[in-house]
Amino acid sequence: MPHQDAHVFLTAAPKTTRDSAASHNPDVYPLRHALGWASGVGLLILADATAALAAPRLAGLLIGPAPTLTTGATNWLAYAAFTIGFMLFAGLYAPAPARAPLDHAPAILRTLIAAHVVILLRLALLRTAPATPPLAASIAWAATAFALAAGLILGTRTLIALWWRRAERTAPRGSIALVIAGPCDRDLRARLDRLSGRNLGYLFAWGLPQSAGLRVITAADTFAAMIRAGTITDILVFTRRSDDAAARRRIDALLASLADQPVRVRLAFDAVAEIGAGGIAQGQSLRMVTVLDRPIRPLAAAYKRGFDLLGATILLILFGPLMGLIALLLAPSGPILFRQRRIGLDGAPFTVFKFRTMQTTARTSAPLQARRDDRRITPIGAILRRLSLDELPQIFNVLRGDMSLVGPRPHAPHTSAGDFTFEQALEFYGVRHRVKPGLTGLAQVRGLRGPTDHPDMIAARVAADLDYIERWSPSLDLAILLRTIPAVIGGRNAF
Repeated sequence: MPHQDAHVFLTAAPKTTRDSAASHNPDVYPLRHALGWASGVGLLILADATAALAAPRLAGLLIGPAPTLTTGATNWLAYAAFTIGFMLFAGLYAPAPARAPLDHAPAILRTLIAAHVVILLRLALLRTAPATPPLAASIAWAATAFALAAGLILGTRTLIALWWRRAERTAPRGSIALVIAGPCDRDLRARLDRLSGRNLGYLFAWGLPQSAGLRVITAADTFAAMIRAGTITDILVFTRRSDDAAARRRIDALLASLADQPVRVRLAFDAVAEIGAGGIAQGQSLRMVTVLDRPIRPLAAAYKRGFDLLGATILLILFGPLMGLIALLLAPSGPILFRQRRIGLDGAPFTVFKFRTMQTTARTSAPLQARRDDRRITPIGAILRRLSLDELPQIFNVLRGDMSLVGPRPHAPHTSAGDFTFEQALEFYGVRHRVKPGLTGLAQVRGLRGPTDHPDMIAARVAADLDYIERWSPSLDLAILLRTIPAVIGGRNAF
């Protein structure tokens, strides 16, 4: 059950609300940070492209002539393009691998191996004559080119990361808000600055009169509004053993209320004070873990959106005639479409479209899930639900951008399942709203459909949704789409 005070963080701020941060025009900070990050990513891409262009040429100087099919401006550019493309799709231009390239060296090397395998396959398919130089020399050249590319990319990324961290230490106060239940002096703030990787900008401490050199937010509704507006993009929550039970409850309520918000939440603590960790130098005992994060980065989100548009267009062409026939069958008995408000990305509501499968007189005070032998379902509706054809109009939701082809299924707010709602069943239920809802999802292909009479049933579905969010990749989306076909035909728990 969510804490009773959790709702305070979700209320919209009145337009007349003012706090001590207002005079600093805080809206400029996300823009400044976004521009700085964009320029940094551009520099990173330029450095990687330069390394990818230089590596094969240096290999030719060190080992001998490159294979004839790899020469020429077109082939050099293709070599660099494959490398950058694979790095983009692997998410290696996200903040974490950009700021700590050595920590992500295994992922970078795996991505470079995949890119070079595709590059070599391209060369093998294009080869129409014996290689010049001989095959053994070509293999030696390819291995050297890969080693040089890996070394140059890791080296330049390390130098850029060092420059980045130094630039951020001198940057203006940014969009990270420190949340703390007790006093915060300047020494603690400085240590948290270093821990977070860039300067803190705001402080929220439930009305405590302190600043530690930060812009203070005094009202919870202002804090929530700044998160929704994108002024605050990161939150660092600091906890300590001396926090009382009431303070812990406030922090727990905050984390639960931010589950569906577009903000990264990290938890900081003192390892020596909390767990008695020995062997840690004084002043270096702070540790940090990420509690909530944006699972799909902007570049990956752009790819996913393009995939959604292409897939939805194909589905509309394939199923358009069938949708027209269903509409003709439903028209004589009432409305063709059923419209309902559902919760989407970042907790924002949207209207979902489905073919009507229930009697037009069926009304409930709160959204109630359908059950086996539900008398509200019409004969035609039973067939549509059995084959999941009632979901076809959601293709338009995908085209509109409300939904994705793959993602957690959207639920109506306060959907009733027995004597409880979904939100009441799990405190962190809102985490599933950190990605767009989907036509199908991992829970559905695992057979987790049908009744949810017990909180454990909801927990199983949410666990599958969180598994999808944690493991998301283009290949996982494709695998779920392919597994949806037998899941629909099998019709397990579909009614």
